[in-house]
Amino acid sequence: MTKYTLIYFNARGRAEVTRLIFAQAGVKFEDKRVTNEEWAELKPTTPTGTIPILEIDGKAFPGSGTFARFVAERHGLAGTDDLENLQLAGIADTIVDLVHKMIPVFFEKDETRKAELQKEFAETHVPRYLGILEKWAGANNSAGGWFYGPKVTYVDLKFFVMGGYIKQQAPNVFDKFPALAKLITSIENLPNIAKWLKERPETDH
Repeated sequence: MTKYTLIYFNARGRAEVTRLIFAQAGVKFEDKRVTNEEWAELKPTTPTGTIPILEIDGKAFPGSGTFARFVAERHGLAGTDDLENLQLAGIADTIVDLVHKMIPVFFEKDETRKAELQKEFAETHVPRYLGILEKWAGANNSAGGWFYGPKVTYVDLKFFVMGGYIKQQAPNVFDKFPALAKLITSIENLPNIAKWLKERPETDH
């Protein structure tokens, strides 16, 4: 049996999508969370000097988006052919584009500039990108509200993680996006995901 070890800090961050994929697929993995001191020792041994990394039978692979998709494709949470996977990858990239707009808000230290970035994010980027994603989820017309096809895929889980961060900034944001709100509720109600959310370590981000 393949041994998976996911290495990251004690945070959701860029590792949480892969954790959710493993959880939903029912695949056992080691969720290895390192301290800053442990990371200082580990860093020189990693492929790129960054985490998260996924070890597969002892071999380390970088690239959180890349290995999340790999795990999803290997364990039934992606498309059934290359064209479906192309469609899913486009949705995933749109989600990542919004994440890139959100990251400066979290890391800005100057409070005045942070407020400006929050305003721009909420008034410009959120309506634009959530509007695109809302159309995709609504047009798919699946029972669970999924972005593509009749079942949950890794892009739904990817959006769920990002949506959690957006709600920290604007708790009622999804009132204007009912298809996305439905998708989030559907994910929360998946038994394997509900179990993971209940049992995972409590972290601020």
